[in-house]
Amino acid sequence: MDNPRNDPEYEYDDYDDYQETGLTSVGLPASQLALIIGVNAVISLVISIAVVLIANRQVAPGDVATPVAGPGQSSVAEEAQAQSSNPEESEAAAPEEVVPETTPLQSVTYVVEAGDTLGLISEKFSVPLADLMLANGLSNQDFIQVGQELVIPIGGVPTPTATFTAIPFPTETPLPFEPPTPLPTDAQIPLEPAATVGPSPTVSLTPSPTLSPTPIPTSTQPPFDEINVVITEITGVGDLSRETLVILNRGAGTSLKDWRLEGSSLAVFTFPDIFLFSGGSIRIHTAAGDNSPSDLYLNQGESAWTPGTTIILSDANSTEISRFTVPASTPVP
Repeated sequence: MDNPRNDPEYEYDDYDDYQETGLTSVGLPASQLALIIGVNAVISLVISIAVVLIANRQVAPGDVATPVAGPGQSSVAEEAQAQSSNPEESEAAAPEEVVPETTPLQSVTYVVEAGDTLGLISEKFSVPLADLMLANGLSNQDFIQVGQELVIPIGGVPTPTATFTAIPFPTETPLPFEPPTPLPTDAQIPLEPAATVGPSPTVSLTPSPTLSPTPIPTSTQPPFDEINVVITEITGVGDLSRETLVILNRGAGTSLKDWRLEGSSLAVFTFPDIFLFSGGSIRIHTAAGDNSPSDLYLNQGESAWTPGTTIILSDANSTEISRFTVPASTPVP
């Protein structure tokens, strides 16, 4: 093959001779290549300037575009000039201004019948369901009643127009002002009296009477170690099941062992070994029962105390401690 690329024995010295001829890499002389580039640059500049001028062109105020009249047609400018020359004819020939007619909003009244729904009524009158509900102030499309009158907005629901009511600004009412009456020219202004400084009056102090506190009466408590056991009351006199004698210790605590109750026609009653604390009480029952620290039972078959009987409480040394007379009428417990 004659292709030097496939010829291993091709000598690259010929390429050096090719560069010496003055040709560029595209096979053209340098001067010719520069000329082509310059022409292209000039053409591009001219096109760019033309585009910018066309894009920035503005119509000056008062300019009127005059279309080119075709064959058998007169231009708009010629017609305008003819009308300006004969103004009366132009007014007579001028067409009247046509005002587009607007369809007024229409509505009819429909009485709801059995089986009607808002959806069926809106389809029957070709009215949107939303307009039908809005025209009748309904919020639930499933709630209507037979015999109810509905307004059918045939022409649509009118669009409410917002109105603006100007709020009047309050006007300021000037306060009445009367200037003071000027003094006469020869009037003399009275002088203020000077303060008089003198000795202060002597104040005599009268001593107030001394109040002595009134002593508060106090109750005298018995000595702590003094025995103060008393018979306070008897209830249910004559009734065996309710007859009860009450003994109260107002002094120091003491033992009632071998103390005695005298005055009954039945017997003399002796206390067992029992301790009565200070402030404590013990009830003596005439009937039968089980003794406890607060209740003693005499185990009698009949009433032991009769009205008018004097009951004497004595200690183990036969010293009288308390005396109590049974009243004619006793409280019922």
